[in-house]
Amino acid sequence: MKKRAVLVWIAVFSLGCLSACGSLPDFGEKEPSYKLPVPVDANLIQFTAPLLASHPGQTGVVPLVDGVDAFIARLAIITAATTSVDLQYYIYRADDTGKLLVWHLLDAAERGVRVRILLDDLTTKELDRGLKLLSNHPNISIRLFNPAASRGYRGLEFVTGFSRMNRRMHNKSLTVDNLATIVGGRNIGNEYFSNDDVDFGDFDLLAIGEAVDEVSNQFDLYWNADVAVPIETLSDTSFSEQELLDADESYRAERSEFDSNPYIGRLELSRFLGDLREQQLQWYWGRAEVVYDPPQKARKQDDKLWLLSDLSTFLEGAEDEVFIVSPYFVPTKKGAAELVAASQSGIKVTVVTNSLAATDVLAVHAGYQGYREALLDGGVKIFEVKADPRHKSSGWMGSSRTSLHAKTFILDRESIFVGSFNFDPRSAWINTEMGMIFHQSEFASGVAAGIDAGLIDSAFRLELEEGELVWFDDSRGLKLHSEPGAGFWRKLMADFISLFPIESQL
Repeated sequence: MKKRAVLVWIAVFSLGCLSACGSLPDFGEKEPSYKLPVPVDANLIQFTAPLLASHPGQTGVVPLVDGVDAFIARLAIITAATTSVDLQYYIYRADDTGKLLVWHLLDAAERGVRVRILLDDLTTKELDRGLKLLSNHPNISIRLFNPAASRGYRGLEFVTGFSRMNRRMHNKSLTVDNLATIVGGRNIGNEYFSNDDVDFGDFDLLAIGEAVDEVSNQFDLYWNADVAVPIETLSDTSFSEQELLDADESYRAERSEFDSNPYIGRLELSRFLGDLREQQLQWYWGRAEVVYDPPQKARKQDDKLWLLSDLSTFLEGAEDEVFIVSPYFVPTKKGAAELVAASQSGIKVTVVTNSLAATDVLAVHAGYQGYREALLDGGVKIFEVKADPRHKSSGWMGSSRTSLHAKTFILDRESIFVGSFNFDPRSAWINTEMGMIFHQSEFASGVAAGIDAGLIDSAFRLELEEGELVWFDDSRGLKLHSEPGAGFWRKLMADFISLFPIESQL
């Protein structure tokens, strides 16, 4: 007990010190810019006009579940761009998918399309030179959200300015010509698009119609916020004419070699691409609300406008059922009590999250695991997604090969939220988030039914037996009495991390 008290004291002291300082430096003025009017001659007009005419005042969505489909959908709308592309992401990796997307953005810029790229700065450490090169194109502008001022000493700045640097932009959107947008849970990287050993199960929506303009408004709000800083302001790197020529030659050579990449073949076989060519995409039409945090959340301001308020109102409207799919699920004492109260009032509450073996963030599971007994005892149903049995996650570092990453809340099988918001304190109070609430019963019930059907094979069902947690693998008729698929060290580290009072950071 004494040792635990010492560890807790150290953790509290450390967090207190880290939170002591940190304010956004003055990066000077920047030129504002805003969404462009929908071009009358846009390539997308030919495709969308008949659909929109048949569904005035509504939003149409196509679900993007498969990773390859989700990526080809992004390439497709960028390829169709006529005047503008607005891209906003938390993570952008310089891997195969990241490069392929950039090459399509460059193609668009070469056609005269205005390209605005807004990235959170947390994971851009290795990207500065490439981003600066990219911003040399006259039609490409790049800004970083809540950036480190000291580009060479980011780790130190994160420590000394923790209270500021800890607050990140987790929003994800890609909008073309203010006519089509993709929102959801995916970042840009191989693991999000089924091109990696790690495969994140995720969910996006391709949308046209009324909601698109509000996504553009959201982007403009972030783009022009004082916490979004042009890459030119952050880096004084300049390139000679020869360096630019060398970079262009290297890019063209790499792109030419990429034609033989096996992923290209998988993209060409995409079901989405086939349906698009045959004009067989299945659209769902209904009323949509675009909900998002204000960028001022990064300064702990305007808390009454935070997304948490919108989602709380949404979930409180449940009459029969609440379906929560969240890879990082840390309900807090208040949230857990509210879920139990809802369950005991007759509402069916189901939670789908990652198992210990499947999670890619061990600390989050440490924060979640202590709530399971109380939730189950209160009538809440819990399912934990299995890790790929071919890649057992036995260590305490790294991720498993299969991991849930989708963030979806379904209400009464009538309405659905799809976005970046996890059911945890970080999404609620620290990071900025966004998403779309879509009111359409056929779509919402279809997504819920699809999840239901997949749970038997893809997830463990948790129960309490005589006060003890048990995991049921219904596909194999097994009952397990400890964290399935997780090795000794992973369990030990999860238990160890759970000792620390860090829930507010999860």
